[in-house]
Formats: sequence, structure tokens, C-alpha cells
Amino acid sequence: MGLLANYKKSEVLIKKEKFESNFDYNDFNQEDKENLLELEKKAAHTGNLLKENLKELGDVFLEAHKIFSNNKNGMFGKWYENLGFKKDFVYLCLDRRQLSIQYNSNEIYKLPDRTIKDIKKIEKENGELVFEILESENPKEKIKEFKDNLIQNKIEKEKNLKKENIKTKLNNLLKFINVNDFNDEKLSNLEILINNLEKEIL
Repeated sequence: MGLLANYKKSEVLIKKEKFESNFDYNDFNQEDKENLLELEKKAAHTGNLLKENLKELGDVFLEAHKIFSNNKNGMFGKWYENLGFKKDFVYLCLDRRQLSIQYNSNEIYKLPDRTIKDIKKIEKENGELVFEILESENPKEKIKEFKDNLIQNKIEKEKNLKKENIKTKLNNLLKFINVNDFNDEKLSNLEILINNLEKEIL
């Protein structure tokens, strides 16, 4: 039956609970402080509504994507563009929803777009690490740590590859020297070459 069978229109519920701010407004006069507190309250409330709307949009796009995929007509892009949505936004909604379902986490909706894109890339390399990122106090820091390790590992791999290449070339050179007869001039030239190389690497 799919999403549309039990789809209910969202109702906006304004909670009447006491709002607590953790921002320091001591440098403001009373009137400005009260206005900023009211604006903060509205921003927090609207932000929560936005998270809920992103969840719903993610569900809508997932269901629509499934239908278009089954029809194999490649019209999904035209469909969401017709609704006024951009590709980047739609696929971020899809990624958020899929990640939240896959990792059973609502933390996904608190993370900025850049972090979601990073998580999707990391997931391809190491799915287990996504759990660590979502459970950490600072997901952005955890992602940075992963990226730094990735760069370091890449540098190490490249260095080891260069070493292996040099080793292969030296072995080939030794074989070449062993099976060939050289006159004094050629031997002297080889010795100079090896001495120069030795100076560079030691």
C-alpha cells in the first residue's frame, strides 16, 4: 500500500512548556533581552518543525523514488523539479531519511548538510564508523579525525609504493650488472651514479 495509504497531514503543535535558554544575554538591555529570548524561542520551535518536515519529505521522496524506479522511466528528476525542488535538496532529504532508518537515529536531523554528505562518503569506506560518528558528542570532530587518518594512510601507502618501485628498479639494476661485462669507464659512471643516489637518500 505504501506511504500514501496511511499518510496523515501534520498538525503544528506548539508546546506550552517552559522555554530555557542557555545563551548569555547579560550585555543587552532588558527590552532587547526579552525580544531576543522571544526570537530564540520562535527559532527553536521553527527549527523543530523543520526537522519534522524534513522527515516527512524524506518519506515522500523515498516512496516516490520507489514508484519511479519500479516504472523505470527516469522521470523522478522531472517530477520533483515540477514541484519546485532542487536535486541537491531532494537527495539530501533521501540520504537523511535512509541514514536515520538504517542507523535508527534521529541525530541525523540535527546535523548540517555538509556532515550528511561526509557521512555518506564514509559509509562507503567504513559503515561501522557511522555508528561511532552518530554516537559521538561531536560528530564533526569525529569526521575530521577520520578524514585525517584517511589522508595519513594515503600518504603512507604512496610512500610504501615508492619504496617498492625503487626496490624493484634496484633489483633489476643489480641483475643487469651481474649479467653484463662493463669496461672501466662504464663501471666508474655506475659508481658515481650510485654514490650520488646514496648521498640523496642518506
